Amino acid sequence: MDLRRALTDLKSKQVQDQREAKEARAPLIEIFHSIQGEGRFVGAPMTFLRTATCPLRCSYCDTPNSYEAAASAPVNFGVRTQQEPNPVRASRAAELCRQVSQAAMPGLKQPRVSVTGGEPLVFPEFVQQFGRVVRDQGMRMHLETAAIDPDALASCISQIDHLSADYKLPETLDKPQHKKLLLMPGTDYGTLHVKCCEIALRRGASVDVKIVLTDRVQDPALEQALENLLPVRDKILLVLQPVTPFGAVKRPLPARDLERFVAMAVRHKFDVRVVPQIHKTMNLP
Repeated sequence: MDLRRALTDLKSKQVQDQREAKEARAPLIEIFHSIQGEGRFVGAPMTFLRTATCPLRCSYCDTPNSYEAAASAPVNFGVRTQQEPNPVRASRAAELCRQVSQAAMPGLKQPRVSVTGGEPLVFPEFVQQFGRVVRDQGMRMHLETAAIDPDALASCISQIDHLSADYKLPETLDKPQHKKLLLMPGTDYGTLHVKCCEIALRRGASVDVKIVLTDRVQDPALEQALENLLPVRDKILLVLQPVTPFGAVKRPLPARDLERFVAMAVRHKFDVRVVPQIHKTMNLP
């Protein structure tokens, strides 16, 4: 009987090992819980999973540590932190997020998890598998992305409940990591951003489009962005985010410029919110 049980256990372990070997993996920067939120969800308790690597270089980026993954990623349970070896399997990452959420706020009416970066759509298969597991656990799945890869988004959109899509203005971008992403003068990623929004809207996901505004942004660039977004205007929330100075960006956006940019969005009949970053002000992760 003991031998039979041992053989059964061995076969079960082999099946489990084979299943795990086929799982998608991604390098992580961290997993943590916060009320920082994003867009319309600012102030909402949420668990965050941050993936490593990003093909873009934004002048205002405050997470340059996400460009490359370390050997392990910290998982913050509030009272303790553990190191998780990289890369991490999708189901393992989902279980860690469940544990972090439970440790931080047990009994939360609607637990949410936001996958951010870096750029999560570098790993669409991971996002899809991770999303399926966390949604099976009763969590709502958010994706925060630069929204420049519609094909990658299409492959995982079935598991996305909310999309937070950036709209990158040319004045806010530095030289990208890959030459194929280098923009020609006078162009932007507008077409790709809009395609990503349309994919999410067809899925039935809610969509926020975030435009970060630095003191280098000129009226024509924002005007062009608003015109590009007109096909999805009535189905999205437009979030204008005055930059939080960091790194290469030394100065905040002047108030008069912010007021003018908001007036432009209103003139184009967008549902618009001004939402600055709150986590630094509130000393949140």
